Amino acid sequence: MEGFSAYFVQKHGDISASDNREALVESFGYDSTHLAYPVQIHSNKVEVVEEPGIIQNIDGVISDKKDIVLSIQVADCIPLFLADGQTGNFGLVHSGWRGTASNISKRAIDNMKQAGCDVNTIRALIGPAINQCCFEVGPDVSDQFDSVFSINGVGDRQMLDLKSVLKHQLVETGIKPENIKVENACTCCQDDLYYSYRRNGEKSGRMIAIAGWK
Repeated sequence: MEGFSAYFVQKHGDISASDNREALVESFGYDSTHLAYPVQIHSNKVEVVEEPGIIQNIDGVISDKKDIVLSIQVADCIPLFLADGQTGNFGLVHSGWRGTASNISKRAIDNMKQAGCDVNTIRALIGPAINQCCFEVGPDVSDQFDSVFSINGVGDRQMLDLKSVLKHQLVETGIKPENIKVENACTCCQDDLYYSYRRNGEKSGRMIAIAGWK
């Protein structure tokens, strides 16, 4: 989409440190003082951003400000990029299994609709995240999703395809399937490229997703 840029940074030190995060933003040609980023809590909370800075306790950010740069952190959870070239609205959503189960993407799209967006012109990108091959979950998680999105694992465990769940939810909001791009990379499989909470636990680093207009 002309003028809109979406970045997903692979292993690159500790981007949870503000100096590293700001340096990365500057390296993409943005002013780091225009950066807005949430303190994520694995919720379905989405907020419209009018000013740069830290936004407490949310997992999705939406804005129509050309001088705002949005970012989120992930390490297996899905980074969802959204943009509407007609209105200039754009967003970033941290969609882990909890956020996906509670349909955070619908909340983000609803916010964009309220801002005047037509779903026919919204584009979505589902970025690198853990794939079905590595995402084994117990009934406490799998029971929150339609069984069509899982295959049998060991015992009562299921292998959940979270990206397919999210794409289905986006289509249900009215976004055209052809306007949804899905990156196939699995963050858990590729140790050389990606941090993974599932693979490395609490010691895992974090990756950053960045979105903005230029």
